[in-house]
Amino acid sequence: MSKDERERRHQANLERIQNVQRVVGRADRLRIDHEGTLFERARLTSEEICSHLATESGLAAFDRLLRRAEERDVRQSRDIVRFVAAVWNQQPLALATLRGLEQPIGDDMLAVLDAFRHARLNLAEHVEGGPRRVARVLRKWNLADQALR
Repeated sequence: MSKDERERRHQANLERIQNVQRVVGRADRLRIDHEGTLFERARLTSEEICSHLATESGLAAFDRLLRRAEERDVRQSRDIVRFVAAVWNQQPLALATLRGLEQPIGDDMLAVLDAFRHARLNLAEHVEGGPRRVARVLRKWNLADQALR
């Protein structure tokens, strides 16, 4: 899904939220709760905007992390690859991995985690190059680790 498609989906969700109405009462006494409707729309809009922003910034951060892992001469590439593997394969990751990183790398990892929490899509499938790119990075590092052993 491209950025334009994600934006169209986001706008469609916002339009759908504007049509939400909260109905209260029973049987013949049903009525629209205008105040409740406003609160519900505000809550849903906030969730949608948070999800959209987290997704977009998380995908950009994931792309930057993959680029660093592809370079191979970055000092903390092993930590980046472990993190990418954890996100892609939903494997556990030691929290200590997030310590001692260069600030931009740590910030990107936290942005990816925020997107992982809020996004409504699989980050590895929607990053530029998709799952093939992620698999290629992981495979390259796995082969390098085996050669060192």
